[in-house]
Amino acid sequence: MADSTDLSLAANWIRSSSSILIAAGAGLSASAINPHYNVGLDYTSVAAFRKLYPRMTQVSSMRCMYDAIGKHDWSPELMWGYLFTHVNKCRYNWGPTDVYQDLKAIISNQSIDSFVVTTNADGMFEQNKFDMSRFLSTQGDYSLLQCLKPCSRESVYDARPFIDHGLPHVDQQTMEVPSEFVPRCPRCHGPMFFCVRGGDWFIESAFAVGRKRYHDFIHRAIDQKQGLCTIIEIGVGFNTPSVLRWPMDELVSRFPHVRLIRVNMHAPDVPIHARKEKRAIGFDGNAADIVRQLKEFSLR
Repeated sequence: MADSTDLSLAANWIRSSSSILIAAGAGLSASAINPHYNVGLDYTSVAAFRKLYPRMTQVSSMRCMYDAIGKHDWSPELMWGYLFTHVNKCRYNWGPTDVYQDLKAIISNQSIDSFVVTTNADGMFEQNKFDMSRFLSTQGDYSLLQCLKPCSRESVYDARPFIDHGLPHVDQQTMEVPSEFVPRCPRCHGPMFFCVRGGDWFIESAFAVGRKRYHDFIHRAIDQKQGLCTIIEIGVGFNTPSVLRWPMDELVSRFPHVRLIRVNMHAPDVPIHARKEKRAIGFDGNAADIVRQLKEFSLR
């Protein structure tokens, strides 16, 4: 169990806050245990990959889910056979998990102005029934496909029909899908990929509404200084620290009415002066365990 004094202080911040910002990275979904597979969506785990995709270890050089990011030495047929399978499993059918449900309970007080910002594209917050009008996925979402050129800023499409069309045709031995099921842009017939931040082709405007809502929340909670604002940052490491981790450090460093609760198994450090002033706390345990304890303490 995390230090009870720190848990009590963090819980007091949560109870006293008029606004709460949840900033979530890969470590949160890694702790989201699927009861069927008994693993979390941990992109670095060899064991999880073998359990979720046993044939991929036989037909490719992949050892974990992270190996698919930026991978070029596979055919479009194998790539899409894997991606159809993976996105169908993680984006649409992972289902509710304890850690996300506990996190939702923490912000269940209707008087709290809350928002979620995440680098995860897996749709876990939607699958766990968070309020999606208070949500921004900064790096994209697996529920969308886009043209890779892109041929137009409007060349963004619902991924579900493409997945439903191709998934039944994935060969379970080779993990390949026939070439006619490889997605092509409906506008220009060029190659497509998921609408995620993987290069300068990323159509960021697809997330403009969520980004405006996030900026509006920051204006209300931070700039206008309407009471205490607590940031609950979970599983955000140093893969892309400029997206969430460093901005959260800056907010707690600049604004005296901001508190930071950082949950990170490998890097729980918080800004030194904010820690000394008892405005920031770092927890270095498993995210599911820490979030459950935060929920229990804050709802007392």
